[in-house]
Amino acid sequence: MRLTKVGNENLMNMKFAVVTGASGGLGRSLVEMLAQNEWTVFALDVIPNKSSNIIEESIIPIVCDVANSESIQAAFQEVSKRTKKLDAVVNFAGILEMGSVIELPVDTMKKMLDINFLGMYQVNQVFFQLIVEGKGRIVNVSSETGVLSPAPFSAFYYLTKHAVEVYSNALRRELSFLDIPVITIRPGAFKSNMHGKATQIIENAIHNSTLFKENLKKGLKMAEQGAKNAKDAMILAKVIYKALNVKKPKIIYRVNTNILLKTLSILPEKNQDRIYKSVLK
Repeated sequence: MRLTKVGNENLMNMKFAVVTGASGGLGRSLVEMLAQNEWTVFALDVIPNKSSNIIEESIIPIVCDVANSESIQAAFQEVSKRTKKLDAVVNFAGILEMGSVIELPVDTMKKMLDINFLGMYQVNQVFFQLIVEGKGRIVNVSSETGVLSPAPFSAFYYLTKHAVEVYSNALRRELSFLDIPVITIRPGAFKSNMHGKATQIIENAIHNSTLFKENLKKGLKMAEQGAKNAKDAMILAKVIYKALNVKKPKIIYRVNTNILLKTLSILPEKNQDRIYKSVLK
């Protein structure tokens, strides 16, 4: 942890970032890149960050469950002990669940919303004053699915990312009056903890389904094929690093977009229905 006393001038020149989901493959890559480039990073995750190739002073791991309001407040208190301003808040925290919206319990939907959307909402609110003091910026990591028509058995994830998109647009327009940039990141497939667990998640969905086992098995084959297009997490980290450092960032960064999904999504809904039924039947 950074406990060394520094002068006020040096403190003002330091860059500070809060990154949620900091121990996952995507979040960890960004944390390491920031730390290597003279940022101090508060790495928030339910699992402590264990990066081994970084100067220890540059990363401050804080255990935080973004689905828990008290946990977020406790993380804020820890951050506030070390800095009175933030240059960035980056919201990476997220989970993936798959299955039928007619079969999975409502608690699954609540869990997805709590982590993928409401956690982001609360983190930005709680840390907002530090962003104001640092004249910083907010980065919300969405997904290419946030603007696509939902695929069967993926509605939980699509729904939460659609919520992130609506929220980010509203937040960006509101905070423009305060000259605080809000940036949306729309990644496609990247190698991460979530992506690595996708096969197991679908296999669990197959096991738990009574109505759609065969359809989900077809979906598993499609997911395994799509995994071949996953890019290295460092590519995404570089894009976000640029968004945090350029004077005038874009409002949206699209990275490794799946052209097939994008093309499918712009077809008339009836056509999409036919294609999905044909492929997954």
